[in-house]
Amino acid sequence: MAEDFMDKVFSLFSNEGLTDEKQNMLKGIGKELSQSKYAKFFRIRSEEVDPSFMSFLFSVYKMIYPIKLFMKDENKMKKLRQLIVDSCIDSNIKEIVKRIDPATLDERSKTVSGEDLIVSIQADVDLLIRQFDAKRITDVNHRYELTSAFYQFVSYNFNGFFKKFDPHFADGSFLIEPKFPAIKTILIIDQIGDFLTVTQPLKPEEDWNGLLNLIKTCEGHDLVSYEQFNVMIKTIREIHTSKILELMVQYTLRNPVWQFKHSVFRETIGDTWLEAKKADAFNYIAIINNAKKNSQISALLKQIFESTDLVRLDNYNMQISEAYRKKNVEYFYYAEGLNYLKAFLDDYVEKEIKELCDIVIIRGQWTNNTMSREMSEAMHSLLEDQTKINDIDVVMGEDGGDGSRLRAALLRVDRDQTQVRYINSIVSKNNAEALEIINEAAQQLIVIGKQLKNLIEDLQKKHPELLINWKEINLASREPLLQRMINDFKRINFFVQLMHLCTQ
Repeated sequence: MAEDFMDKVFSLFSNEGLTDEKQNMLKGIGKELSQSKYAKFFRIRSEEVDPSFMSFLFSVYKMIYPIKLFMKDENKMKKLRQLIVDSCIDSNIKEIVKRIDPATLDERSKTVSGEDLIVSIQADVDLLIRQFDAKRITDVNHRYELTSAFYQFVSYNFNGFFKKFDPHFADGSFLIEPKFPAIKTILIIDQIGDFLTVTQPLKPEEDWNGLLNLIKTCEGHDLVSYEQFNVMIKTIREIHTSKILELMVQYTLRNPVWQFKHSVFRETIGDTWLEAKKADAFNYIAIINNAKKNSQISALLKQIFESTDLVRLDNYNMQISEAYRKKNVEYFYYAEGLNYLKAFLDDYVEKEIKELCDIVIIRGQWTNNTMSREMSEAMHSLLEDQTKINDIDVVMGEDGGDGSRLRAALLRVDRDQTQVRYINSIVSKNNAEALEIINEAAQQLIVIGKQLKNLIEDLQKKHPELLINWKEINLASREPLLQRMINDFKRINFFVQLMHLCTQ
């Protein structure tokens, strides 16, 4: 029964139904097969693969097996990638890389100011970009393309191929060379095609000794004889050039235009390495700037607030934001700034600054009502911002529309990455609203600050021009009006600076 079935399969590939052109092409293929240097690989009458081909494959498999094990180790491959880069850079580049290494920068930061260190880092990055130029990047990429091509080759399923001949074949067993019988070519068409694909990039003119040297450095000893390895690569290329395997398949399939799948390697390891070094350097600059920014924020907080308890938001705050940051999704970018704005509105605007504005706006006799109207409108806008801030905090709470959805999505995000986009959308919307509130409030504070500055200057004049009843309204203030306006002007100025830092 099995033989009858196989006969029917093989009959599908008979010459019946072929055009004269294809029959002539097949005759030409048959002639090439018989005249090939590797004609012994194919028994043309029976259309079988000769055991000599499988013996050759086994010798290849035996030689590259240690490298296959090496390349299966991701840690070793990571080290190999670094060695490939190192092999393409000179001492000058290595020195630059050392100077911008975070550990080196940590030491330098002890004796060099942050500003000077940033200038130095930027100069080194620019120098690295110039020296690790397009040619070096191309060299690195090409060497890694060679490595990738060889990785594809050693990953070829030799074990599965050999089991076509011997079901009991054990991967990595070399004590006894197996005896391979002849086999119908039609049964291993796919395996031959795959072998042609993975060996197509292997060319003798490439720097194989350089790659083997790098592997030796990683492993600590030779994994293969260099001479035998290069002979193997040369033989594989000769087999490719002879097209013996391609012709075998074409003849067997009665398909003179059959081709194997070609693979092309386009690696960007050089570009990636350079971008990683730049990113590390710029990240260190960001750390310096962030430390400077935090120091400035701390100093401004001391100038602005008397209280040290400044936490005013229950939901849109830094503590809850950290849970989102750890999940690598959008977090509450402006939580710190919005929190300080609420504290400032509650502690100073609603009380001190509003009272001061009421005195000068309502009791003052202005010569220019446009200025008093600007000041009044700015104050009303700031008081409305309190409600807007509360609205964001409420909606981000557990019982709020956005907060409840966010917390549910955050619980599922590890196992359902579609939640990332959902979370980012909601958080981004609230971040945009928070930034709008902060920017609007800062603009209104600038208006009030500008008018206070004008009033301070006016009060100090021998003949005031903006208000004509300074003596009268000064009596309405619980403390000298000039000093009060100066103090509030300074506080507003400091706070506007704080908001600028919190939104950078």
